[in-house]
Amino acid sequence: MTALIVGGDYIQTFKRELLAHGLTRVEHWDGRQSRLTKRTIPGSAKLVVILYDYVSHSVSNALKQQATRNKIPLVFCRSSAHELRRKLEAMKLTEAPCRGCDKEPPLISWLPV
Repeated sequence: MTALIVGGDYIQTFKRELLAHGLTRVEHWDGRQSRLTKRTIPGSAKLVVILYDYVSHSVSNALKQQATRNKIPLVFCRSSAHELRRKLEAMKLTEAPCRGCDKEPPLISWLPV
C-alpha cells in the first residue's frame, strides 16, 4: 500500500512512522508549488497525509476534494511525527479474510474511527 505525503522538507521520520503502520511505499510531494492543484493523487495511494504547515490552502483544498471523491483517507497534521502517530493509531486497520485461498495475502483496508 502506498501513502502520499504532501508538504514538508524532511520526511524521514514520517516515512518511518507510515512504514511502521503497515504501508509499504511512501511518495512525497513538497507542496510548495501551486501547480500541485492540478496534479492527481496516484491510483495506488491508500492514504494521503497533508502537513499543513507547508501547504497552501489551494493545494490542500484540491487534494481534499480528490481524496474525498476517490474515498481515500486523508490525514491533516502539523510537521510532527508524534501527531501523525496519534492520528494513525486512531485509525483502525482491519484485515479482510482470505476467503479460503492460502496463496493470496490478506487485504488490508483503512477504517476511520
